[in-house]
Amino acid sequence: MKKHIILGVFIAINFFTVFKLTAQVQRTIEGTSIIRDNIIKNNEFNFLRDWNKIAMFESGIGESVQVFPVKFSSPDGKINLFGMQMYAFVKPQIGTTIQVSGNNVSGIGRKFKGFIQRSIFIDKEDVGKMITFIERDIMPNLKVTFKKKSQEYVYKCKEMFFSFLIDENDLRITMHLNDYGPYGDGRGATGEQIEFWTESQVKEIPDFLKEIKDAYSKMK
Repeated sequence: MKKHIILGVFIAINFFTVFKLTAQVQRTIEGTSIIRDNIIKNNEFNFLRDWNKIAMFESGIGESVQVFPVKFSSPDGKINLFGMQMYAFVKPQIGTTIQVSGNNVSGIGRKFKGFIQRSIFIDKEDVGKMITFIERDIMPNLKVTFKKKSQEYVYKCKEMFFSFLIDENDLRITMHLNDYGPYGDGRGATGEQIEFWTESQVKEIPDFLKEIKDAYSKMK
């Protein structure tokens, strides 16, 4: 009898876990940013990264998303593209192989040695849309709860999936980043995304928004 009770509890726990995971919508990301397209197709260009202000979002287990402004320009000044670069560092996941070497730009990834890394670009127009998404769909709902219901708010750009999930009393931020390979052009890419998510640090989203808005206000 005791074995049957234990088995029943185990099945119930696993069913609840699967149910919680499937409460979120399918993640799909297609395409490349305008910034990445220009990096690939132009033989000569200038690329500015600005780490004076990094918008950072961390999980309760030490994983991190870091975003900072970038500018792509042609030497003749005819092309000027503003946007943001996002680094995500998560703990190794099954089937994911790209790890941080410790030689990342300006030491951004130094403390994340051994973590899985992805880096994507967010075009200026998409940065503006992401700000609108956070202000419209996340900020007013940080204290919302449901009973036997869930609500998910989704924003996608070409290289990232970003969602805010209210699952009864639980809040979750999730970001999926695509794999563009070691050279950033798709060659050698596994096609695997990595997932950054947090429930314990959702309360930090207002600070994340503030930093992104500040960076966006300086883009021409």
